[in-house]
Amino acid sequence: MNKEKLFTEQELIQDLKKAGIPEGCLLHLKVSLKAIGKIDGGPKTLLNALIKTVGSSGTLVIDSFTTSYPLPLSEEHATQISTKESPSYAGALANVMIQHPDSVRSNHPIQRFTAIGAMAEELMNAHTPESGGYDVLERMAELNAMNLSVGRNTVGVGTTHVAIEKMGFGKKRSSMGVNYLKNDGSVGLFEVNWNGGCGRGFPKFLPYYEKENHLKWVKVGKADAVYTSMKGTLNVELAMVKKDPSFYFCDDPTCKDCRLNWDHSTGNIWRVKYYSMLSILKNKFK
Repeated sequence: MNKEKLFTEQELIQDLKKAGIPEGCLLHLKVSLKAIGKIDGGPKTLLNALIKTVGSSGTLVIDSFTTSYPLPLSEEHATQISTKESPSYAGALANVMIQHPDSVRSNHPIQRFTAIGAMAEELMNAHTPESGGYDVLERMAELNAMNLSVGRNTVGVGTTHVAIEKMGFGKKRSSMGVNYLKNDGSVGLFEVNWNGGCGRGFPKFLPYYEKENHLKWVKVGKADAVYTSMKGTLNVELAMVKKDPSFYFCDDPTCKDCRLNWDHSTGNIWRVKYYSMLSILKNKFK
């Protein structure tokens, strides 16, 4: 039986440098560890490889978002207090970064980012409860940051939500929020005030990024990955959704978010229910 390849820190550094990530880079990360394969030392080894690749003058930023709950909060959910130490649902690398002694986490109660490096304090301290959920990524795009999305099933390149928010599209959304620990030690309630979007439609932008030379396909371990210019992908997204506001919608006829929830959605509830029933029947009789 062939033993599965175990990737070392040095091999990961070689892949990252081969991808074109320079020392001093401001880099946003979206990573599937499973896609990379087995790593000697796990996510800590990958983080060390990333830190060594960008060097002391570089900065790593990762989504380390926390869970929000339906409002009004239930008695159980009211006890879930979001703090800078709260674990994230965004994956193993995000949680390893949160625990790193040199990391800085943003002050936003839900859309918490975590950073390590030269610009960590500047970027994270500016992201407060008064900020937009994706303001960190918008600022990174202005600073000519790059994005590394590792794994074919890793959704997005970090800027699509920024484009959607900048366009000001209206949307019906559920009231969600969380109790969070304020800087003065008191507990406050924060309500989600951004729209989000269905990530299944985001890969439709990929060929347009590539056409404009803002995207390069690379390898990290066993994983296919995309290395992109955040300013470039944001400009492509803004141009596309100005032309066609529904471009970022997914193609699933049963998707309520895309078909029904946006002010510019053109679906209807009965059509969504019809396709949902067909999908249920198809799965039942497979």
